[in-house]
Amino acid sequence: MKYLIITLFTAAGAAPAFCQVENGGFETVEKNQPVGWFVQSQPGFTNAVDSTVYYSGTRSFSISSEAEKKTFQSFSQTVPVATDRLKKITISALLKTNQVSSNASIWCQVWNDTKQIDFFNLAMQGQTVSGTNDWKEYAISFAVRPEAKKLVLGGLLSGTGTTWFDDFSVKEVSAAAGKPAADLIKEVRGLIQQNALYSDSLNWKQIDETVEVISRGLQTTEDTKPVINYLLAQLRKAGDHHSFHMSVTASKSYTRPAAKLEDASGRLLPGNIGYISVPGFGSTNDSAMTVFAQNIQNLVKKLDTENPVSGWIIDLRKNTGGNMYPMIAGLGPFLNRGTLGYFVRGRNKKPWFFSGGGNKAWSGGAVVPEAYTIKERKNKIALLIGPMTASSGEFTTISFIGQAHTKLFGQPTAGYTTANSMFPLSDGSSLALATTYAADRKKNTHIGRIMPDVLVTPSKDKDADVEAAANWILEK
Repeated sequence: MKYLIITLFTAAGAAPAFCQVENGGFETVEKNQPVGWFVQSQPGFTNAVDSTVYYSGTRSFSISSEAEKKTFQSFSQTVPVATDRLKKITISALLKTNQVSSNASIWCQVWNDTKQIDFFNLAMQGQTVSGTNDWKEYAISFAVRPEAKKLVLGGLLSGTGTTWFDDFSVKEVSAAAGKPAADLIKEVRGLIQQNALYSDSLNWKQIDETVEVISRGLQTTEDTKPVINYLLAQLRKAGDHHSFHMSVTASKSYTRPAAKLEDASGRLLPGNIGYISVPGFGSTNDSAMTVFAQNIQNLVKKLDTENPVSGWIIDLRKNTGGNMYPMIAGLGPFLNRGTLGYFVRGRNKKPWFFSGGGNKAWSGGAVVPEAYTIKERKNKIALLIGPMTASSGEFTTISFIGQAHTKLFGQPTAGYTTANSMFPLSDGSSLALATTYAADRKKNTHIGRIMPDVLVTPSKDKDADVEAAANWILEK
């Protein structure tokens, strides 16, 4: 994508007047092409100035595709920028879509004299356009610094379907933010500065200057998405790839009973090896946690009581994270009770545990009302990990590191070994901020990807991870 858009910039030719889009409504046409716009046709896509479907005037620009392609079709125009101070720029256009399978968008690159220094599109600012939709105005807003000289802006279609574009415009925004938007932005900014793991690495003077500019003209809390995304982008630049903003709908769902979450599964492998696969778990609801954790223990109990189990394989390769405590509580039969690891920030180390008493066992807020103890604690335990093992999946992995008779097999994990804390916001949404990183029970820190003890080369013909783990379990 980057290569194609850079090519578009190079070929765009002479630029029109400052911050004015030439032929933004596609009304002027020469040789069946819209004047002022550069279009480099991609195989499988059809581009046209359309005089039958339009929002205003008598024409629009359309992109269509009937065959699913891995590439996309884009068009662009270069607009010069000349400013001696930080400004907020909004690029808007009208879009109409018909059965778009993937994504339609407007986008903009920001260039200095020689290179691209920034990039924005609708998806980056929390807006996705797909399916069938009538004409609607979409906009991307961002701050432009004095070093910016040119904007390269345009639209694109990826996947199948048809998208029509009309009435592109660029304008500067100077009005102050309304109170609802300003209050939420202040709230988010304060939480990040006070709690984010990488907060001290950020240039808050520059951030505040930019936030003040890009907040201009915002009125509702829904309008604040670009500002929140900007703040989170600064964390990413500092090395935090884990923090994120959770919408109002997602925040509510995360605390409700989970109806569609994937359950763990288990089976007996050749050699009487017990196999348990534990997926991610995305809920903090008490009943959902109990059901998930108890199900894992029930699977372990069934395999262990009905078979002479020789060892165990715990598969975390598809565990993309969520809430680690039901995972740990469910896998409790394999874990020593007590401290399993630490949340670390500076000199502070806060342990996480697996505990139990009577018939119950628990970790964090996840409780197993009918806990099970495996018959043979000295059996080998092989954990399977890989690039999809992420976040809480990695913390669950760390809970096993340093325990006797245990090895990690597979490929390196995703590298999200920071712990997110949830901060509810006044509009009903939430901030998940990375606030600590991880250390194992021996206080060895784990920052970034977790490496397996046995690195396994993937195979198309067999499950090489399972084979390597099974060979280790069965060896004398």
